[in-house]
Amino acid sequence: MRLFFAVGFDDSLKDAISTAIDKSGLAHPPWRWVARDNFHITMKFLGEMPQDRVSPLVMSAMTAFRGSTPFAITLGEMGGFPNLRRPRILFYTVTKGGDELAALANRLDASLNNDLGIDKERRPFRAHATVARIKKPIDPHISYRLQSAPGVEHPPQLVDRVLLMRSELRREGALYHVVKEIALE
Repeated sequence: MRLFFAVGFDDSLKDAISTAIDKSGLAHPPWRWVARDNFHITMKFLGEMPQDRVSPLVMSAMTAFRGSTPFAITLGEMGGFPNLRRPRILFYTVTKGGDELAALANRLDASLNNDLGIDKERRPFRAHATVARIKKPIDPHISYRLQSAPGVEHPPQLVDRVLLMRSELRREGALYHVVKEIALE
């Protein structure tokens, strides 16, 4: 199973992301947008894991999140990795709750490493919601339009749980399934 930990979004935030994408005027660019139902913030990508690792993964996450309280997040402007001039990934930034997400991700990373020997992340956690993956370099006029794309307009969303997700890769795009919800206490 291909697994990852994530913060999911409610339907109204998914709709707000879709609206921001529609307002960008880039509805049919030379890339494929992430499907609306797949919008989330990845906390830790695990990759292929056998079924018998699910329970230990959940237990380690519960340990990591013990004492964490729910908090709110908001999304803002469009960004890109490595940048919007030559993006390989397009995302919406987290403008509120980023520090809390980073703290959770770091605690999860440390717990999975200590409990299960899963390698720690090499790069610091940057909270973001991926909306597109780009395989080929883009035209400069599209890059310019990305830099002026509207941000997400939505009230804060409460983060009160982290999801262990399974990713099923398909030709038409990934399907995500919730394996387990881990509540923040």
